[in-house]
Amino acid sequence: MREKELSICIWIHHIATFIGISEGLYYLLAGKQGFIRSCGVFLLTAFQSLAGFKILVDLRNGQSRLADSYRNLEKVDSFKRQKRGILWGLAVSSSFFKIFPVHILGHS
Repeated sequence: MREKELSICIWIHHIATFIGISEGLYYLLAGKQGFIRSCGVFLLTAFQSLAGFKILVDLRNGQSRLADSYRNLEKVDSFKRQKRGILWGLAVSSSFFKIFPVHILGHS
């Protein structure tokens, strides 16, 4: 896998994290949902904020935890195409689960 493709997947993940945080903050400040939904949005936003903090620390230190995870995936014996599929699948599914649940809980 080329480094450029890995970098694209990492940035998709990072952007989805910050979209999830901003969407969660929007719904918390709007306050249109009930108590249970607000608690869910708060928890999801808190976890995303922790992830966003870790991303910022990684950027400051010049390293990437996701790149390290991919290097561990490289050690697995499988076809190159399967590794690409796993990487893109993880990037898309993590983006989906970072944004969609907050939208569902916050949208009343």
